[in-house]
Amino acid sequence: MFKNADLLFIQSVPDNLSDAILESTATSKTPNYDHVALLEVTANNEFFVLHTLPSTGSIRETFKKFKTRQWAKIDLYRATQKIDAPLIIEQAKQLLGQVYNAGYVPSAPGYYCADFIYIAFEPTQIFHLIPMNFMDQEHKQILPFWRNHYAKLGYSVPNGELGLNPNDMTQQGTVTKIESLTP
Repeated sequence: MFKNADLLFIQSVPDNLSDAILESTATSKTPNYDHVALLEVTANNEFFVLHTLPSTGSIRETFKKFKTRQWAKIDLYRATQKIDAPLIIEQAKQLLGQVYNAGYVPSAPGYYCADFIYIAFEPTQIFHLIPMNFMDQEHKQILPFWRNHYAKLGYSVPNGELGLNPNDMTQQGTVTKIESLTP
């Protein structure tokens, strides 16, 4: 079922951060995601997940442990073109142990989830950066959550700067959904 360098697109159990991500990045197509992670399948057929979270930074954990986290939905996706999976996994392992990039700006220290995947896929890049959106989709105003979030960080909201989010990754035509997994 799993292949090395498959991607897990996740919808978290709702909280303020996941709600703000979905409110500013959701597309008209469903489902919508607020997290993405990389799947490693070892030679011994063990499953690991490489990703980054605000509480942990960049980590590698067993799929079993990953599934115990608070996820509402986990969907398995696979690249639609040939990729160098071992090289992608090795690149991702070089990113482990870094802090979480709460500013969601690729030039800031650490990584956020989509940035982590983008960098891991650099050897076989299938994603492209797009202008980031932190605005309410309906009213086209920066969401209060993001204004407060960036004020606490001492940054201006990077609306329009190049970056990536899980929803846009699924819309770029480079991955296809394989199946939904039970969290």
